[in-house]
Amino acid sequence: MKNILFLLLLLFTFLSCGTMEKNDRIARRNDFFNRFSKNELKATTNWKMGDDILILRKNKTFRYYSKVIGLVNSGYYSGKFKHINDTLFVFEFHKNYKPPFFINDTLILSQKEELKILKNDKSNYLVIVQNKLK
Repeated sequence: MKNILFLLLLLFTFLSCGTMEKNDRIARRNDFFNRFSKNELKATTNWKMGDDILILRKNKTFRYYSKVIGLVNSGYYSGKFKHINDTLFVFEFHKNYKPPFFINDTLILSQKEELKILKNDKSNYLVIVQNKLK
């Protein structure tokens, strides 16, 4: 009986994990070698069930992904970025696969009370956790 319960629990766990969406797998595969570049900026935003995380790297590439309940990665976006005057970020997504957060591929660096944030045209924003960007 214990073996059957263990197998059912294992099967339930396996089925609940699922696999990455095809576009997420393609974006992640394309981003493989860029993962070895040092991070220059990390920004996050929290929502009810998880976090969205944006990482800008020294080699001018980025990755943007979500963590659901702190564990499961869902949504993986990558590409290249440019920054102008340290205030404007222009994003070029791999195969134009991008999250709904990025309306016009531009985030503006601003200050909100004591927090430094990256903000788009909507009210959505990412709080900067680490910044070594020059």
